[in-house]
Amino acid sequence: MDESLKIAVALAYGYLLGAVPMSYVVGRLIKGIDLRRVGSGNVGASNMWVHVGPFWVFPIGVFDVFVKGMTPALVARALDLELDVQVGASLLAIVGHNWPVWLKFQGGRGIAPTAGVLLSLGRLELAAIVVIVTAGWQLTKASPVWVLIGFGILPLLSLWWDRPGEAVWLMTGILAITVVKRLASNSLRSPGVSVPRMLLNRLLFDRDIADHDAWVERNAE
Repeated sequence: MDESLKIAVALAYGYLLGAVPMSYVVGRLIKGIDLRRVGSGNVGASNMWVHVGPFWVFPIGVFDVFVKGMTPALVARALDLELDVQVGASLLAIVGHNWPVWLKFQGGRGIAPTAGVLLSLGRLELAAIVVIVTAGWQLTKASPVWVLIGFGILPLLSLWWDRPGEAVWLMTGILAITVVKRLASNSLRSPGVSVPRMLLNRLLFDRDIADHDAWVERNAE
């Protein structure tokens, strides 16, 4: 197979696999609901937990981590492609999860596939994030803040550990995708919340308002 065709296959595989909206499909099949229209409007684990049921979070999480997140780099590697293509395919899997073409680009937050990507290409960095988020959660019970802090530290850790340039770009890409997704969200804005306050809440808490319970129980429409 031609090298350019191999690259195209790997990149397309990453995005299209990432764009498979398993949470949305399960929500439709099990509860007959559109996760984009209930609670936070997020097609992800937290909204699944509240509006579909805790049981379904585990199998979907396994799919998102070990299939969506891990396999794009493995497929690129199997095609004898360089690390930069493995990184590109992996980042596209996160992009596909966050902005799936099948759902008019309204997807999840990419945490589970990011964990799978790091299992493939950055296990030391993943271990550091787990420690940071777990410790932060114990202190403040506000995991989105600590996820952002953990992702913000990723590029610095890669530089400190003298990782290859492609790994640094991977960690920088993960941070950039996370920030863009949080700020853009799946909706334009929430009524009654000023734009500066809304953007700050989105960046820090991954929601438009400070009250977590009110956010996940709201009607997203």
